[in-house]
Amino acid sequence: MILIGILINLVVVYIVLQTLKWIERVLGKGGLIIIRKFFGVILIAIAVKIFGANVAGFIK
Repeated sequence: MILIGILINLVVVYIVLQTLKWIERVLGKGGLIIIRKFFGVILIAIAVKIFGANVAGFIK
């Protein structure tokens, strides 16, 4: 499930990066900053989940 989530996230980020100029025109600089922070939070959440799973497996 984690790998599927990561792959979906990679696809979404790729699409966003490919359409960045269009998104910047539509949302403006402020909207672009919000999107960057949103994706950053998603990536951090995935990293914490993976780290937590590995630590739990290491402790057992």
